[in-house]
Amino acid sequence: MDGMTFALLLILIPILLIGTLILFSIWVYRFIKRKRLNPKWRIIAFIPVIAVGYFIYIAFYPSAEFYKEDFKEVTGIEFPESSIFEFKTASYPDLHGDYTSVSIVNVDEEFYIKLPLNLIKNGLSENEANIEHTEKDKAISRLNDRKIETEFSKENEGKFYYVAFLSDKKTILVQRSSH
Repeated sequence: MDGMTFALLLILIPILLIGTLILFSIWVYRFIKRKRLNPKWRIIAFIPVIAVGYFIYIAFYPSAEFYKEDFKEVTGIEFPESSIFEFKTASYPDLHGDYTSVSIVNVDEEFYIKLPLNLIKNGLSENEANIEHTEKDKAISRLNDRKIETEFSKENEGKFYYVAFLSDKKTILVQRSSH
């Protein structure tokens, strides 16, 4: 099977599955209506459509848990409870499941000071290596007057990890890219 056929199948199979679910929902809705069952039962017909819609939504707009897991993968540390995401963005996974996620995180001063040592323990090194990506560009445009002061990165088995410390001494930028 050549690449074009494979790509076409990757597009057609989800469309067929979603189309089948929608047709099934319409059939169930009409069945309930025709049998003059309680109108409240009609909502059952739309459960498959709602479920598929939910999964499509989280594919394009991942939850905070997704970014917390990437934070832990990059830093080797659990996401601090007192921290908040100022901004988060991710690319949609490609055919191989590779994606880039970037987040700007506000942390407390103590965590900000201790994080560089933890990053070094986890194999990241201080340098200016980075992988440019549109997701990172989106995050950098949100930095306002803050500047990147220190950068740590690591390449590991097809993944690139990057942490930048910003000049306000309480914000970090975290990037995870796979390729």
